[in-house]
Amino acid sequence: MIGENRKMTVRDLVPALLISLILILPTARAVELDPVAEAKRLEAGFARLCGVWEWTVHSHTLSHREGKSQIVLPSPEAAGVQGPSPSEIRIYGDAVYLRWDFQGGYQEDSLLLSDNRRLEGTFRTSYGAVGAITGKRVSTCQPSGTGGASGSTGKP
Repeated sequence: MIGENRKMTVRDLVPALLISLILILPTARAVELDPVAEAKRLEAGFARLCGVWEWTVHSHTLSHREGKSQIVLPSPEAAGVQGPSPSEIRIYGDAVYLRWDFQGGYQEDSLLLSDNRRLEGTFRTSYGAVGAITGKRVSTCQPSGTGGASGSTGKP
């Protein structure tokens, strides 16, 4: 008798869940982005990142090797300085995503911007390597008459 009550409860629960889903799903919508607001957000993020950065990459999978270099964010054109820069940048508040495409693969960096002077986070490559990244700003971009990084679409 007790077992029958359990079966009835489960049997009654499934239709109740299905009805709930039917009622909830029509109200769920995709987030609609305002293109103008998105462009302003991206431009403000590029302005915060703009400059030359000292980059330290520590690989956890390649015998803990460490490499140092200087990179230019968001692009050499925006910064007015030549140097390597990522193929894609996404900025959401203090969270920064960089993608570096190179022959035969890519690297993705997930970073946190602190005080507009430091970038810290992790990377992973298409080869499976993972590790830590620390970036320290060496110089900032000079303000230009055109607004520096304005008009960019996320791909510097």
